[in-house]
Amino acid sequence: MRWIVWLVMWLAAAQAAERGPRIYIVTDMEGVAGVNSWEQVTVGERRYEEGRRLLIGEVNAAIEGAMEAGASEVAVWDGHGGSRHLSVELLDARAHLIQGTPTPADYYLSEKRFEGVFIIGQHAMAGTKNGLLAHTQSLRVKELTLNGKPVGELGQVAAIAGHFGIPVVLLSGDQAACDEFLALQPKGETVAVKKMAGTASAWSLSAAEARKRIREAARRAVQRIGEFQPWRIEGPVELRFEYHPEKKEGVEKEVPPRVYKGANVLEAYREWLKR
Repeated sequence: MRWIVWLVMWLAAAQAAERGPRIYIVTDMEGVAGVNSWEQVTVGERRYEEGRRLLIGEVNAAIEGAMEAGASEVAVWDGHGGSRHLSVELLDARAHLIQGTPTPADYYLSEKRFEGVFIIGQHAMAGTKNGLLAHTQSLRVKELTLNGKPVGELGQVAAIAGHFGIPVVLLSGDQAACDEFLALQPKGETVAVKKMAGTASAWSLSAAEARKRIREAARRAVQRIGEFQPWRIEGPVELRFEYHPEKKEGVEKEVPPRVYKGANVLEAYREWLKR
């Protein structure tokens, strides 16, 4: 049976090479070079517009690199909270933009719709040592697991993409997020645009250097597209959220975990979205 799997992968790679790979870019903001505070990623805060400019620069660098390597299509999903942070006016004209809420459980993906996923501007999961602005979904979440394995937001993207047979092939973000990604995709392309300095400060590349490295990594990822495997989670799947205690009137109160189950990861996510 293994030879059949390899044959299918080879045929898919050959088809992608003929027409050019299709790339899906998922964005976040906390992992962008130069972003080191919540006010840069929160609508209405003083430095928010700066955060938006830095993000679109890295996204466009990824698009440019993918196109230089022969990508036939690039779609970008505005994945930061509320899906309202990228400007279609400033986006590279060769790409398409997906925005709006609520986000469906499938993250707008479908079976073999794309050959690879890029994640741009990603942070590490909640509780990660040396993770800049690290969290999972919200600051209330202490830990999220898929079938007992701790995952962050990048792991969730990889799991949903993997359900549809699509590998995540590139990630840019802080060093801790890159390390987290490589544990799931050892062959993946990474660009560490910053790292922790001290207890909370960021040691960051310049915007120009970060974009240069992202463009180069995107080019390599598309050129290597046939080398990557999707991250698949065998069903049934249990999605479990553990929360930090809540403080009410100065008293800490434990919050019970919440569990969502499905025959596969997509069904588990659909159950979560019904909450």
